[in-house]
Amino acid sequence: MFLGIDIGNTSTVIGLYDDDSVIPQNINRYKTDKKCNITKLINTMSMSLKNVGDYNVISSEITGIAFSSVVPEVNSMYHNLGMKLFNVEPFEIRYDSDFPIGINYRDIKKLGIDRIVNSVAAHHEYGNGCIVIDAGTAVTIDVLNFDGFFDGGIISPGIGTMIKALAASASNLPVIPFEKPDDLIALDTENALKSGFYYGWISLIEGLVQRIEKIYNKEFKIILTGGFAEKIFQEFERKIILDSLLTMKGIKYIYHNRYNSKRLKLKKDFIK
Repeated sequence: MFLGIDIGNTSTVIGLYDDDSVIPQNINRYKTDKKCNITKLINTMSMSLKNVGDYNVISSEITGIAFSSVVPEVNSMYHNLGMKLFNVEPFEIRYDSDFPIGINYRDIKKLGIDRIVNSVAAHHEYGNGCIVIDAGTAVTIDVLNFDGFFDGGIISPGIGTMIKALAASASNLPVIPFEKPDDLIALDTENALKSGFYYGWISLIEGLVQRIEKIYNKEFKIILTGGFAEKIFQEFERKIILDSLLTMKGIKYIYHNRYNSKRLKLKKDFIK
């Protein structure tokens, strides 16, 4: 059994996989705590695993762990956790890991690893020529070109982040849920806010996709993932592929590629 961990700024997602599958059988989510200690993290992980099955069975069957993290403060604790709970050294996906795609970026060390993981998953699942949109704490729009290279992208403040920021800055505007309003043109403040955020973010994504495709003079496949993805994908005027598990698939693909590359290298060394 394989344990994949996606550590995001707001929440952490864990997935349990069969060894030969890139789709987790079970997933669970908990709040990312940037200031937690190892004891608290072990308790959180244990409870999360208990939520998806028999903890004793699961913990004894885990033979591989990999994690993707955009919260460097906690990375060392996940290495520690892997050894303490499962006696397995986790594989940390880093900018210098082996990837099946090329990366065009000025300073790859500053590139969010989640953006690489998503692009690798898109490459495997849908082929090259993808625009990957991750609607989470931030909204990232990344280009995987038709030659299999990550060509950079766009980062926008996330939907939830902007909702909270607006309410904090304007005394008469409340925090509203991100959901489709009653009408595009609203007759009350709450629905006016809902409309602005809901249709505003859809229009922002559609407009940026159009601009990207104009630069390349080609039509891309559009892949949508992230915490807000399911709430907006049906409203786009063009075909959108919804893949809520894209990041979790990417973690497994990269781990599998690393394992097979290492095994292949050992075979070559043995032949020599």
